[in-house]
Amino acid sequence: MIDFRYHLVSLISVFLALAVGVVLGAGPLQNSLGTALNDQVTSLRADRNDLQTRLEQTEAAVNDRDAYITAAAESLLPGALKDQRVAVAVLPDAESGDIDAVVTEIETAGATVTGRVNLTSAWAETSRESFRSTYSGQFTPYLDTAATDGNGILGQGLAVALTTEGDSATALMELLTASETPLVTVDAQPSGTATMIVVVGPRTVATAGGSEPTAAATPEQDLTAWTSALTGLASAATTVVVGSADAQADVVAALRTAEAPVTTVDSVGQATAAVSAPLALAATASGTLGNYGFDAGADAVMPPVSH
Repeated sequence: MIDFRYHLVSLISVFLALAVGVVLGAGPLQNSLGTALNDQVTSLRADRNDLQTRLEQTEAAVNDRDAYITAAAESLLPGALKDQRVAVAVLPDAESGDIDAVVTEIETAGATVTGRVNLTSAWAETSRESFRSTYSGQFTPYLDTAATDGNGILGQGLAVALTTEGDSATALMELLTASETPLVTVDAQPSGTATMIVVVGPRTVATAGGSEPTAAATPEQDLTAWTSALTGLASAATTVVVGSADAQADVVAALRTAEAPVTTVDSVGQATAAVSAPLALAATASGTLGNYGFDAGADAVMPPVSH
């Protein structure tokens, strides 16, 4: 049994320890602790300033690079798409500024943009897979040769609707835009048939906490559905997909992983992607498929310049 003397000795020990701590803190250790803390603060401040300087230098270098690329495009692009007519198809969550940048360079290359359509999330929602498979049966009568899967057939239908004229094209566009949850909404009504199609996708969005980035996308999306649909689109018309390939959830990354016969350009949002888009369209039209940019799966930084 613990007696009173034990409690007394314990209390005396505690007070002695506190007293020793106070004496040391106010005396011998005071200067060394203060000096150490000041040294750490000074070091951290220097590291912060160094990082800030390097960040500013990097931003300046990126701006200079983009300015150079944009200036070089004025020599590389004119005539690359002479007499071509390009339809723009926009994937969900693509940024308007990125779309405008691609359109600007396509027009610099000499092409006419016929119109702009938006592809809704209904193309890839897992809950609508059965619907797409069944609905694609209404597309096949208007296609010369139909793909083997429903998503691919829908992609072919979009290509025919944008690049041909007549009753079949009209019927296909009506099917694509029908219902309260359509596959396609029309942003800028096509002014006529296109000879080629550029698809613009979203940038990659970094997740909180610095984990691997993921592509901006509607929840419960089947990435293979996008892959099949865009492969079907490219099988029926000259097509280039511009997007991101930083993460596995990016559409461009998925196309490359699947080794789909679709020309891709990564790094959407950068000047390089906008300038490469018309060059990639020209190369694809001449029979050369490729993957261009800086990310995994790229065959070359930029498409060939043949004009």
